[in-house]
Amino acid sequence: MANPGNAFRNCIKEYINRWGAPLEVLQEVNVGYRFVGRPRKMDIVIRNKENNRYLAIECKVQLTGGTAYEKLFYTLEDCGSVPVPTIIVFAEPEIRDDMKSKLVMSGRGIEVEFDMQGESVTHFNDPNDPNDLLKQRCYIELGLNWFEFATGDNMGSQLHALGY
Repeated sequence: MANPGNAFRNCIKEYINRWGAPLEVLQEVNVGYRFVGRPRKMDIVIRNKENNRYLAIECKVQLTGGTAYEKLFYTLEDCGSVPVPTIIVFAEPEIRDDMKSKLVMSGRGIEVEFDMQGESVTHFNDPNDPNDLLKQRCYIELGLNWFEFATGDNMGSQLHALGY
């Protein structure tokens, strides 16, 4: 069976690459140090090619029950020691509600849908981020114009005309 964590990371990377924005998307990059002093390898690091702003993303999926939720707590603690803005993109079905709440309420957690069946991974596509929360957060952190897809209708062009 394919490693669900790697499959999830790869699908998130593919999703980001499809945005068509001027981004460089790297995976498995050493950035800073863990709170225990070891180098911290981030799942994904995005660089805006136009302004050199960075965003690190940790991708976490839990498809079976157990105590792996503890790893999410440590991941959340680690985010504070990374020298670039960092978010945690996670998918359930087996992440406990209290941990999901902690991730989201921290301001670092963004939940998306992910489905893995046997050896194959279903294609991660835009409807699995139904409110574009991941896309909006990445655009905001990287200094890109997110109004166009976040507001719908012609609100984006109206705000753009006002200098926003």
